[in-house]
Amino acid sequence: MLLPSLLQIKPMDDNLHHGDKLIVGNKERVSFPDQKRHHVVARIDSGARSSSVHCDEIWVEELDGKKVLCCHFLKRSKKVVRFQKFKRRKIKSSNGQIETRYIVEVKIRLGNCEKITQVSLNDRSTMNYSVLLGRRFLANDFLIDVSRSYVQNEL
Repeated sequence: MLLPSLLQIKPMDDNLHHGDKLIVGNKERVSFPDQKRHHVVARIDSGARSSSVHCDEIWVEELDGKKVLCCHFLKRSKKVVRFQKFKRRKIKSSNGQIETRYIVEVKIRLGNCEKITQVSLNDRSTMNYSVLLGRRFLANDFLIDVSRSYVQNEL
């Protein structure tokens, strides 16, 4: 006998969608179109509230009388990426410590979904993944199948 709650589950439309949501695995390849960085492996983490991107160096400089956030965006990049809009926010890291990080908005493409979202910039060189996508990015558009990886790259 089926439980009533199981009767309400909609069948998957295909292996990549469930209704209007994209199915993603625990790891996916993403792109940052505005920074011209593609096929970057990201960890999908519903336990994290916000998203985070690795930067080797982060500094603020003045350009035309305005402060601009500069960084070497992602690993092995010496190209300087500049953000006109940025802020600082206190964020609790995975080890429970509160850190002040720079927050910027970036466009991220995952599968056929492109979203502008806030990410914190920090040194993730000791982490397994340069990019972590949290609940704020995933909300309303994605379902996670933790038993799979690179679901959106199975096309």
